[in-house]
Amino acid sequence: MVELLVVIVILSILMSALVVSVQSSYKSARQTNCKSNLRQFGVALTIYRAEHDNETPDWLSTLYPEYVDDRAMYVCTADINKGFDRPRPDALTSSDGVGKNEIDNDSSFWDNEKNTSRPENSRAIAACSYLYEFSAATAPSDWVSNSQFPKDVTSNIKTMSQYKHAQMRYGDTAHVIKGEKMPYSASRIPIVRCYHHFKDMKIMGYAAKGAKPTRNFITLNVAYAGNVFVGPLWWEGTIHPGDKRN
Repeated sequence: MVELLVVIVILSILMSALVVSVQSSYKSARQTNCKSNLRQFGVALTIYRAEHDNETPDWLSTLYPEYVDDRAMYVCTADINKGFDRPRPDALTSSDGVGKNEIDNDSSFWDNEKNTSRPENSRAIAACSYLYEFSAATAPSDWVSNSQFPKDVTSNIKTMSQYKHAQMRYGDTAHVIKGEKMPYSASRIPIVRCYHHFKDMKIMGYAAKGAKPTRNFITLNVAYAGNVFVGPLWWEGTIHPGDKRN
């Protein structure tokens, strides 16, 4: 009986280790698939800008079918709603308010069938898991009024795309070096974001301006320049190689 109990305990330990290993493999596979989607979006967006006088498309779905020919690419395998709901999962929105803003709960910022204001050629994409930051959606008025961009620039901002282009060019109060607001590098400002892997791991980053770096839920992002990076919910708080942590 003692020997049998010992064998059972050993088998239980091995099974627990196997379950953890399998779960970790699933997480890794989902992240790999998502990063592949983001890289392809980055390439497609770069080609689109090259062919349209450096203009970004109104929606990520505008890329279909000329620049992205596979609709499955718009759905992250970690998205439990398969792209038919908000790009920021309910579980994340309710569990942690860090980085939460108007666009999380307003379908006019989403790029799936719940956004009925998208142009006709975008409606072929009914499901989209990703948040497209440079969209044609109307920019929140409080974002614009608090932006501190040059007055002539601020007065002409109507869409998220215009706001994000201004943020990249002029910077903001979250990006201050030696007391001066600095522009954002195109390799650091995200153009497409995925929130659906937040449970997979945590990463060191800033949760808000003025806070100390802590371990934050992750997001997967493709930058305007096309590179993919892992960052915290508040992307401005991403700690890049060579950055100080204080």
